[in-house]
Amino acid sequence: MTATMNASLGAVRLRDQTTHRHDVDELTWVVDGSCTVEVDRQRWIVDTRQALVIPAGVEHTVIPRPDSIVFPLLFPDGLSGPHDADEERPDVASARLIARTPALELCARALLQPGLAEASALDAARRAAHELVVAAEASDMPALPADSRARTVARAILEHPATHESLDDWAARVHTSGKTLQRHFVKDTGLSFQHWRVNARLALARRRIEHGEGVLTAARAVGYANASAFIAAFRRRYGVTPGTLAVRAPSRGTNAARSRAPLG
Repeated sequence: MTATMNASLGAVRLRDQTTHRHDVDELTWVVDGSCTVEVDRQRWIVDTRQALVIPAGVEHTVIPRPDSIVFPLLFPDGLSGPHDADEERPDVASARLIARTPALELCARALLQPGLAEASALDAARRAAHELVVAAEASDMPALPADSRARTVARAILEHPATHESLDDWAARVHTSGKTLQRHFVKDTGLSFQHWRVNARLALARRRIEHGEGVLTAARAVGYANASAFIAAFRRRYGVTPGTLAVRAPSRGTNAARSRAPLG
């Protein structure tokens, strides 16, 4: 190998991280390894088991692990809500982690190799990916950890979301350390324990509101004593306030309607 070639190869380096935004929706796709994506002061772990939906215009920082391969799959027609041009898309502002299914893998394989696919196949892959993402978001409960101890904790939180035990408290219940429990949550779900619990609480609250429960009642049921904190967290997660969602939800009586209206 010549000195010139050695010098050229020495210049082939990747940045440790990059911060940017796209004009269209992105699906962050990891081919090998993993990466951390920071969005609005939240960190998401993305690997070969899950992908991250990042809405158009949202600034994000991608921090890949060494030797990882990460691609942004871009969707000019969007990844959330109606796909037809004449239908209004929802205002979704936050990133969302979704599980990678065999069907989504098939779409990504075509989109990552456009030279091997006909234009019609690429269009079909984008449309199918859109439908898969919408379906995944309709059931937005975070994935359960694979580790038995972490899964026990996760199920307990889903059954009693208003409890406020700390990570160490939960770890003691399942006879492990907080550090070990945290590691399993991140490894198995892509989310820290704290982030997983927030997402679970918000998903449960969303279900309650969609079924006509008042915003403040739903917030308290999942552990939020402060309405402002709940509204802020809900908007970061779903891009709309719980009050906006409540307006769309079916009314379950005058009291429910009164309790919904003022908040968010």
